[in-house]
Amino acid sequence: MFDRLRNAHTELQSAMAAIEVDVVDAAGARELVGLADEVRRSGDALRTVAVGQVERTNGWRGQGAKSISEWLSIETDCAHYEAQSVVVLAGQLQHLPVTQAALRSGTLSGTQAVEVARGAIVAPNTETQLLNLATYATVRDLRDATSRVVAAATDEAERHRQVHKSRSLKWWVGEDGACNLKGRMTVANGALLKAALAPFEDAIFKQARKSGNHERPEAYAADALMALCEKAGASDSGEEASPTKTTRPNAVMNIRVDLEALKRGHTEHGEICEIAGVGPIAVATATEYLGEAFLKLLVIDGVDIMTVAHMGRAIPAPLRTAVEERDRVCQVPTCDMSVGLEIDHIKPFAEGGPASLENLVRLCKRHHLQKTHDGYRLEKLAGGPLTGSTGTPWRWRPPPNTS
Repeated sequence: MFDRLRNAHTELQSAMAAIEVDVVDAAGARELVGLADEVRRSGDALRTVAVGQVERTNGWRGQGAKSISEWLSIETDCAHYEAQSVVVLAGQLQHLPVTQAALRSGTLSGTQAVEVARGAIVAPNTETQLLNLATYATVRDLRDATSRVVAAATDEAERHRQVHKSRSLKWWVGEDGACNLKGRMTVANGALLKAALAPFEDAIFKQARKSGNHERPEAYAADALMALCEKAGASDSGEEASPTKTTRPNAVMNIRVDLEALKRGHTEHGEICEIAGVGPIAVATATEYLGEAFLKLLVIDGVDIMTVAHMGRAIPAPLRTAVEERDRVCQVPTCDMSVGLEIDHIKPFAEGGPASLENLVRLCKRHHLQKTHDGYRLEKLAGGPLTGSTGTPWRWRPPPNTS
């Protein structure tokens, strides 16, 4: 077995060394990326299951490391946080043979396996659903679905208390002289921060677009945080400023909650109570924040959004809220743009396409322009997301004459 692997590795290295990448055409370069990713997946999968065996046999002991994650970090020259993640996944896969098989076959990436295992380990009956979802959904949608599974399988109040107890905000100056921030807090508090930053991010994005200065969404978020701090500082310096009173103008959160869960005061299996774009929260927390900020409350069993449609260009407010909540990022696969999204008719309005939940989608400006003017199109894939998850599985098709 080992000789076969060593020979395969030697042959792979030889083939890689013989490739003249500079003379490969565009199609070949894309194929190379795909092949390299398949090799990477295979290597990551083998490393993960092997780490599980190292842990079971205590093979890391006596090697000068204090833990198996430290041993793995030293042995493979990877970051300690990466080693810790591999060790956790390896331990979970011992109890999830189907997920382990999918990982070893290459149909599941390491990142996908982490999310599937995170949900399946606390709710084994969801393993098949999560694996099916992983075949077409983005990692973001898979992570959201897994978070709902975990939320439904654990005590929401206790989870909230534990997260709040471990809250933190750290900053340090890195080797390049940059200030780095790292924070941890409850989902509800994170949503308040996100909602407070949103109007600043939007204003900064619009100004940047007018000036032709395009940057990453993370850059706009950093600028928004500084703008929020500057506004707080200016308010505190005023005569009527109060350090104990805060205001959150234009702070908007979309909360999705099943009507029965809202009435009952807590969720049961399969029900949802979450802040869109952030994650699950306790029903008690949602009720508490109803008066804390302006909330667009989307009661799932209340108004049937699917029946709301309009044949004009105008989009009714409830429908706009539903589309914004469902499509939190550009719906073109692999595009994670979340700032400055625009609502588009899948079937164009000029061709009779209605303003309905089924016919509306949010796209970033670049993909919106490509769809409107360059002949690109969205095609819906067969199947649907895991119950309660957001988004629709799409395929992004180039114009027919594009290779």
